[in-house]
Amino acid sequence: MALGIEIIIGIVIAWAVYALIHRTIVQRATRIVRRSAQAETDVAVKAATQRLINHDVLSAAEGRVTPSETVADVWGRGVMAFEYTFAVGLAAEHQVPQLERAFNEALASFSTDHQVKAIVPGSAFVVSDIWVYEDRLHLDVAYLMNESTVEYLKDLKKLNDPAVQ
Repeated sequence: MALGIEIIIGIVIAWAVYALIHRTIVQRATRIVRRSAQAETDVAVKAATQRLINHDVLSAAEGRVTPSETVADVWGRGVMAFEYTFAVGLAAEHQVPQLERAFNEALASFSTDHQVKAIVPGSAFVVSDIWVYEDRLHLDVAYLMNESTVEYLKDLKKLNDPAVQ
């Protein structure tokens, strides 16, 4: 009887150690991929912002972008979407659709020029959300490098347009 209990305890301990090591390895790998994707997205957003400044869509003051923050913690593992904020005036609130279109075009141009690969046809970077709050333009950009991010965009589309199912 005692031998059976020791074997069961040994199996439980071995399983717990395996689960802990596996979780640590997976989290580390996810962090490495996320940092790399965030760095690539940062470059793309900065290039797109500079293009919008050059085309007088944004002023130089409005084009100062803050460091990105990940939105993946909210949506789950593997989602490569990052939030950027810009200081803008009240007029920007009425220009959100035009700004979204301009950013998407600039990001698509960057993707094409730098041959950034995506798992779906088209641009590797897409504006997933854009809004103005307290005189700041908030821009969420998704890097379409994996299926999780594509599913995230589909879920957002369902949330924003209930007719899409």
